Amino acid sequence: MEIFIYLILTAIWWVISLSVLLPFLVLLLISETVKDKWLTFIFLKVCGPRFGPKFVPMRKQLFKLLEEHLSKRNKSVPLKMLEIGVGGGANLQFYPENSSLTALDKTPPTLFDKNRKKFPHVNLDGIVVNYAEDMKEVPSGVFDVVVSTHVLCSVTSVDSVMKEVKRVLKPGGKFLFLEHVAFSKTQASYYIIQLFATPLWAIYFDGCFLNRNIADSIKKAGFRDVHCDHTYIPFLPLFFRPHISGIATL
Repeated sequence: MEIFIYLILTAIWWVISLSVLLPFLVLLLISETVKDKWLTFIFLKVCGPRFGPKFVPMRKQLFKLLEEHLSKRNKSVPLKMLEIGVGGGANLQFYPENSSLTALDKTPPTLFDKNRKKFPHVNLDGIVVNYAEDMKEVPSGVFDVVVSTHVLCSVTSVDSVMKEVKRVLKPGGKFLFLEHVAFSKTQASYYIIQLFATPLWAIYFDGCFLNRNIADSIKKAGFRDVHCDHTYIPFLPLFFRPHISGIATL
């Protein structure tokens, strides 16, 4: 029954977007000002308060996995970390002790700059305003850990990001990830709904693609070892319930 409800709702969304909401849709495509105001509203006022707290256990578990992989770490030595798409800094509370962070985002991370002061165990090395596909300001082979949570859905090329992640990691460095992904093609009706919704979703949600097979991109990137768990999150809208989380070692 649920699948038919989502199919009908998605069809209605398409009809409304191509009629009543068409002027707004066009503005999202051509006006950075309108897009920025819309994204600020939808992420900070709607999605963040509604879903952010529900992701806390997953983020906590993700960084627990990192701690397990770094169990032999000398904690007196700063852990060099790069977070791509740092946003407002939702992961900072889970960072390991004595972390030294470089924060990267495609827009100036104003909210992050405010929130980071709440977490003195994380030292800020710097802020880089750029895209993860081309981190030319970031030197090669200097980071112990690169973090990405709900970022790879929106980049222009996951493969390009993976190349950059590998470039900036030290040998043996870790790539920590939490991403929503496509349904398996064996779940045909769910996969088709994602395909149906993705063109509109990408416009309304800043280039976010619902139907990416990010796990395959990570596994094919050439890491020495990849630990990847697939999770289905029932409290989310159907479109982005499938998730992956894990850690890859260079």
